[in-house]
Amino acid sequence: MLKTPKLPLTLKLPLIMVALTAVFLVTVSSLVYKMAEADIRKSTYFSYETAANASQKAVEARMAEMRKDMVRNADLATVFRTMNNFNREFAKLAGKTEPVAYLHEHYLTKNPGKGLASAELSDPDDGSYYSQMHISYHSAFVQSRDLGRYRNIYLFNAEGRMVYSVVKETDFVQDFSAGGFAETALGKAYNQAINSAPREVSVTDIAPYEPSGDAAVGFMAVPIYKKGKDTPFGVMAVQFEASQLQALMQENLEPGSGQDIYLVSQDGVARTASTIEGEFDAGSVLPMTEAVEAAIADQSGLLENAVSAVGGSVIAVTTPVAAEGFSWTLVLETDRSAAMEAVNKIRNMALLLIGAAVVLATGISWIAASRVTKPIIALSGATNALADGDYISEIRGKKRGDELGDLARAMTSFRDKLKAADEATVREAEAARKTADVVEKMSDALSQLEKGNLVCDIQEPFASHYEALRQNFNRSLLNLRGSMGNVVESSLNVGRYADEQKASATDMADRTESQANTLEETATAIQDLTAGVRATAESAAKVDQTMRGTREEAERSNEVVTSAVKAMDEIQTASDEISQIINLIDDIAFQTNLLALNAGVEAARAGTAGAGFAVVASEVRALAQRASTAAGQIKELTTASEHHVANGVSMVGRAGDALTSIIEQVTAVSGLVTEIADGVQTQSSGLENINDAMAQLDMVTQQNTAMAEEASAASQLLQDEAQSLSGIVSRFQLPGTPMGAGSMGAEPGYLRRA
Repeated sequence: MLKTPKLPLTLKLPLIMVALTAVFLVTVSSLVYKMAEADIRKSTYFSYETAANASQKAVEARMAEMRKDMVRNADLATVFRTMNNFNREFAKLAGKTEPVAYLHEHYLTKNPGKGLASAELSDPDDGSYYSQMHISYHSAFVQSRDLGRYRNIYLFNAEGRMVYSVVKETDFVQDFSAGGFAETALGKAYNQAINSAPREVSVTDIAPYEPSGDAAVGFMAVPIYKKGKDTPFGVMAVQFEASQLQALMQENLEPGSGQDIYLVSQDGVARTASTIEGEFDAGSVLPMTEAVEAAIADQSGLLENAVSAVGGSVIAVTTPVAAEGFSWTLVLETDRSAAMEAVNKIRNMALLLIGAAVVLATGISWIAASRVTKPIIALSGATNALADGDYISEIRGKKRGDELGDLARAMTSFRDKLKAADEATVREAEAARKTADVVEKMSDALSQLEKGNLVCDIQEPFASHYEALRQNFNRSLLNLRGSMGNVVESSLNVGRYADEQKASATDMADRTESQANTLEETATAIQDLTAGVRATAESAAKVDQTMRGTREEAERSNEVVTSAVKAMDEIQTASDEISQIINLIDDIAFQTNLLALNAGVEAARAGTAGAGFAVVASEVRALAQRASTAAGQIKELTTASEHHVANGVSMVGRAGDALTSIIEQVTAVSGLVTEIADGVQTQSSGLENINDAMAQLDMVTQQNTAMAEEASAASQLLQDEAQSLSGIVSRFQLPGTPMGAGSMGAEPGYLRRA
C-alpha cells in the first residue's frame, strides 16, 4: 500500500487535489478523444457509404427510366407510323437519286449547326417528300429527346437503314446491317434488337463513339412490331451520355471534397470518367487496385487503406449497380489525408485542452485546498480550548457560507450552551428541593382522595411557582363535594321515578298485548274474506272468458253458415247451367236422329251401294236415341237436385238467423258477466287494501307491544342502576359525616347507602 510522507495538511490536501484532478482530466479527455475519433471515423465512413448508395440509386433509377421509356415508345402507334412514313419516303428518294449523299448534303453539309446543334434544323428547304415528313415529326422527336434526356434518338427499318435521327452526324441514314457501321456500338445494338422479342430492350455498354466525336456514350434499342405481325418492322434506339451519369453521381458529393466517383464494369474498364481532372477517361482500362478487384468480383464494401488509380492513399467504397444489361460497380474514393483531417484537428485540440485544463486545475485546486485547510486549523484550536473549559476564546469563520462556516457557528452555539448549563445546575438543585416538598404534600392529599376522603384540603401554602396547584386542588375538592351531594339527591329521585315508570310500563304492556291479540283475530278474518272474494273474482273472470269464447265461436259459426248459403247459391247456379247443357245435348241428339234418318233414306235410295252406310245410319240413330234418353234422366236428377238445394238454402238461411239471434243474446249475457266480474274485482281490490291496512296496523301494534315490554324492562334496569349508584356514592366522606356512615333514613346533607 502506498504511504504518503508525514506532510502537514496545508500541503498534503492541495497535492492530493491537484493529482486527482490531473488524473481525472487526462483519463476523461483520453476517453472522450478515443470515443470522438471512433465516432467521427464511423460517421465519416457512413457518410461515404450513404453518398455511394445515393449515387447508385440515382444511376439505377435513370437506367430503369430509360428502359421503361423505350418499352413505352415501342408500343406507340405514332412511332410505327413515323418509321413507316420515313421508310417510304427514303425508298422513293432512292428511286430518283443516291439518297445517302443527297440527305448528307442537305442535313449535314448545308446544316448551319454542327454536332448537337444540328438538331435545330427542321426544314432544309429542298422540297423533297422526305423533308416534308421531317418537318412533321422532327419537333415531336426533339421534344421526346429533351424529356427523356437522351443525346440522340434513331429510327431503323428492317433492312438496317437508319431512316431518321434527331442529331445529324456522319452515321445519319447509313446501313447498319453490314459493313463498318455494323461493328460499332450502335450497330451491335441494332442487330441485337432486330432479332429480339417484342418489348425486349438491347443495350451496349458505354464507350467512345466515333460519329459522335468520340464522346463516351451508350445505346439502348428496342424492336418495333406491326400489329398482328411476328417479325419486327424496324428498330428504335437512343443514345445516352456517360457524362450524364457522372453528373447524377456527383450530385451526392460535397463540393470541393476532392472525392472521385466513377463506374467500373467487370472487365476492369472505366465506364465514366474520373471526377478528378486528368486521372482517366471513360473507356480507360484501370489498374488492378483493391477497388477495381472488388468491382470485377461484383462485391460491395468499404476499404479503409486502398490505393487509387494514380497511386494515392484513399478510402474506397464499392457498391454494385443493378442496371439490367450492364455489369457496373460504383466506386467512391476519398483522399485519406483529407478524410482524416478532422480527426487530426480534434486530436490536437484535445491535447491542447488537456494541458490547459491540467494547469488551470492545478492552480484552482491549490487555492481551494488553501481556503479549506486554514479554517480547519482555526477550528482545531477552538476545539482544544473548549475541551480545556475556555468559554472566552473567539471562534473564527462564523461568517463563511460553506460547511466550515456551519461548523464554526455550531461550535459557538455549543460553547454558549455549555456555559448556560453550568449556570443552570445550581438553579436546578434549589428547584428540585422545592419540587420534592410539593410532590410529597400532593401525594399525601391524593392518597386521602383515593380512600374516598373529600375533606382532605391542603392548608399550608406552597412555593410561589406551585401555589396555583394547591388552590386548584382545593377548588376541585370543593366542586367534587358539591357534585357528589347532587348525585346522592338525584339517585333518590331516580329510584322513585323508576318505580312509577315500571308500574305504568307494565300496565301498558298488558293492554297493548290484549289489543294485539284482538287485531290479529280481526286481520285473520278479513284475510279469509279477502281470499273468498278473490276466488269469486277469479271465477267471474273465468265465466267472462268462457262467454267471450262462446260469443266468438257463435260468430265464427255465423260466418260458416253464411259461407254455406253462398256455396248453395253457387251450386244452384251450376245446376241451372247443367240444365242448359243437358237441353243442348237433347237438341243435338234430336238433330242427330233426324240426320241419321235422312242418311238411312238416302242409303235405301242408293240400293246395294248404300247398304253399309244404312247400317251406320241405323247405329247413329240408336246412339242418338240413347243420348236423348240419358239426357232426360240427367235432367230429372238435376231438377230433383235443384229442389233439394233450394230446400238446403232455405234451411241454412233459417239456421243463420237463429245463430244471429243467439250471438246477440250471448253478447248481452257476456256484457252482464263482464260487469259482474269487474265489480267483484273492484271489491277484491278494496278488501285487499283493507287487509293490507289491517296487516300494517297489526304489525305496528306488535311493535308497540314489544316497545312496551322493552320500556318495562328498561324501568327495572333503571331502578337497579339507581340502587347501585346510591351504593357507590356512600363510599365518599362529605363534611360532617364520617366515612362509610349514613343510610336511607339519614339527614339530607349526608350520603345514603341503598
